[in-house]
Amino acid sequence: MAFYGRMAVLVPIVLDDLRKDPGRVLATGAGASLIDLDDGVLCLEFHSKGNTLDGTTLEIAEHANAIIPGRHRGLVVGNQGAHFSFGANLRWILSLIDDVGDDHAAFLAQSKRVQRLTTGMRTLPFPVVSAPFNLTIGGALELSMYADRMQPHISMQARLPEVAVGILPDLGGTSELYIRCIDAAGRGHEARGLQQAFETIIFMKSSVDAEDARRYHFLKEHDRISQDRSLLLNDAKARVLESAEHYVTPALRTDVPVLGDEGFAAIDRAIGMAVAARIASEYDANIARAIARVMTGGPGPARIATHQELLDLETEYFQTLVFNPKTRERMEHMLATGKPLRN
Repeated sequence: MAFYGRMAVLVPIVLDDLRKDPGRVLATGAGASLIDLDDGVLCLEFHSKGNTLDGTTLEIAEHANAIIPGRHRGLVVGNQGAHFSFGANLRWILSLIDDVGDDHAAFLAQSKRVQRLTTGMRTLPFPVVSAPFNLTIGGALELSMYADRMQPHISMQARLPEVAVGILPDLGGTSELYIRCIDAAGRGHEARGLQQAFETIIFMKSSVDAEDARRYHFLKEHDRISQDRSLLLNDAKARVLESAEHYVTPALRTDVPVLGDEGFAAIDRAIGMAVAARIASEYDANIARAIARVMTGGPGPARIATHQELLDLETEYFQTLVFNPKTRERMEHMLATGKPLRN
């Protein structure tokens, strides 16, 4: 902070400038870096093509989680590219599938590792603040939703578009959005919250900006919005320092009401009608049913579930989809054309 007379001028954080000091780059790879922002705050920066998340992101983030406790005060997740992130790298996902072949257990282990990273943002022993802007898609939005706070720029256009490539949000997004929607609907109105969460994902609804993201519960009430893009990382860093003062590590919920078979049946009727009307394909229906099963807690009666149970269901149903040839067709078509395939 520079002083001119009595006026304090906040100097914007510029990651490219900080990178010129090798001492500030604590770890780096092809797709991500860990940069020291001073005052005990580090920044996890994405810088792959489209700022997509891949194995490098995973490794750098895990390194941050290992070195911050006891040595630093917290973490900002942010970058200064054209967009925050296009989500998980489809080529990386396809390469993982190819690498494991028929060894589904190996793929499950890798899927849980990535999910633990994104959802673990909530249960780390230090505060994490995500600073998204412009396009904030898929896994990057999921990770941000598990941060202690989001500090988005007003430009943030957020959505969970996984159904377009034949999968469901499996990095915590399906369960987290369900929990947020039923909390907003209120006790006794879980069916209304279920419907909102399901429709947001299945119709790939997108926020116009950060204020609009509150309508979809991508943002929480306590999340603040930055108006000046040049000061976005400064604002996020300030929130980390504010949270670090008396930080108490949160825990995942253990009291999540799910509607079981009855709730699933209501959604399944709507899915069947969409297929009959040729609004959805049979494979669209398979994806939709997987999402509905996660949100209703799997087969069985209505009950109280833990968040972790829902996360495990996300991975289970994700795996049933990701090894289906129709999902591979969707992923490869998206990579080749940039457009979704309806198969």
